[in-house]
Amino acid sequence: MRFLFCLTTYFLVNCSLLVAQELECQGAILRVLNKTTNEKNYFTTPLSQTIELFNTNIVIHRCLKLENEGKNDEVALMTHKLKNKSNKEEVFLGWIFKSTQYLNSPNNPIYDIKLEECLIEDPIFLKKKESI
Repeated sequence: MRFLFCLTTYFLVNCSLLVAQELECQGAILRVLNKTTNEKNYFTTPLSQTIELFNTNIVIHRCLKLENEGKNDEVALMTHKLKNKSNKEEVFLGWIFKSTQYLNSPNNPIYDIKLEECLIEDPIFLKKKESI
């Protein structure tokens, strides 16, 4: 019986190490490339705040730092609303990945949107680190 208990404990400890660990973040940094001018802009945004561009609205709902079997990645749940020429709105709601940016990304004729980093702390309250 004791052997069975030790074997079960050993199995549970080893399996818990294989489970992905996730860290819930409070904001994100997005890189937005204008495809027509090649201008790069970086937007630091807290969760649920709208970034308004020419024909696009972007909202980050969740941002997670993941570690699975020693591999790190960052993912964000994003809403991307695009107004096309006929004034109809196309909506993308999905997860975007830092490591594989084109696996699942919104289709926009002007902007290329990429997740740069998930921010652990809320970017509204970030303080400049200065020595006193």
